[in-house]
Amino acid sequence: MEESGNMQHQVNDISTFIKDREIEYLLNPVKVLIKQNLPKIMIGSISLNETNEGDIIDIPRWAAEVFFELGFGEVQEESFEIDMLKALSRERIQGSNQLSTLTGVFYLRLRRHINSLRNSDSKGAKETYDEAHMRALDLVTLRTVKLLPLTVGENIHDIALKITPEELQLFNIIRNIVQKWKLSILERTTDE
Repeated sequence: MEESGNMQHQVNDISTFIKDREIEYLLNPVKVLIKQNLPKIMIGSISLNETNEGDIIDIPRWAAEVFFELGFGEVQEESFEIDMLKALSRERIQGSNQLSTLTGVFYLRLRRHINSLRNSDSKGAKETYDEAHMRALDLVTLRTVKLLPLTVGENIHDIALKITPEELQLFNIIRNIVQKWKLSILERTTDE
């Protein structure tokens, strides 16, 4: 029973870790192209000076998402669909024991993208969501299958440079479990 409770605790730790990372992600600034002239605006604790159409400003991602929803601005970064296709292609090209490098915010962007598609009511949204979800599942599965065998190795420095913080969290939990298991198998019993 204790092992089951410990496993649940680790799952909760991962969920908390991801939620904390999402908050940090939403607070980080992002460049936004302003699509129309706007007066000085107060959004929560953020004050934005008057802006003109075509201006590019830095604002927290959460505010940028509000601007996008209202049609006031557009985040200036590559479309996530393109990032996803590139990541999936790179991962498929790599050998079975090699991981490609993902940006530290990849999974945070993935979660927001999938949720956005899931909640969309536009025409063809269900099909778009299903396709994106399958690509995401393929990528997560590919990377997990490559990551798991690496948890038994000794050299983790090179691995840590290629994986996201979320993958590192998973890696460390599994590595810890594997190390404890090895010790319990190899330790001397009192009967010896």
